[in-house]
Amino acid sequence: MSEPVAEGKRLSPIDELISPTVRVIREVYEGENAHEMFQTDLNKALFDKVRFIVIEPTRLGEETERWIAVGNCLHKTALLSGGASIAISLLWQDKLTIYSASFCVASMFCTSLYAICWTCDPCVEYQVERKQRNLMKIPIPEGASSPVVLVHTGNRLTTISHRIVTALATSLCMWTVYRALK
Repeated sequence: MSEPVAEGKRLSPIDELISPTVRVIREVYEGENAHEMFQTDLNKALFDKVRFIVIEPTRLGEETERWIAVGNCLHKTALLSGGASIAISLLWQDKLTIYSASFCVASMFCTSLYAICWTCDPCVEYQVERKQRNLMKIPIPEGASSPVVLVHTGNRLTTISHRIVTALATSLCMWTVYRALK
């Protein structure tokens, strides 16, 4: 068994293979299907739930970063629009407001899209690490030029939070409509 990697220490190529916490997707072009091989390596690392994934290929890193950013945007939009719908429903209980329903529909749309496209994707459990202070603690192998670093964070709270907010917003909107039509 290998010794644990010291904080801030760079991994040697041999330690990289042994370390279960860091996986490096190397930018080594061997053949015509290099990008597909990079994607396969990334998918394997994602399914293995490796703590840190260092992506050297620029194109793959940018694609992964965008995918995570869109998922984060959907999550935040679902939470904020659901929260706005709830707040409007509670503030104007005596009126049927189109604003509350509009925010509720936006929250339902974002939550549904997130559930369909992101929930079953293993990439959803990762965030891009941007803080230099945190990057210094991650054992990034030498020779990696401006890689994208993914950190496993899990997504259970994320998924549950916007689903609860959306369900509550939908319930309040439906209750408001029911009371108005009664």
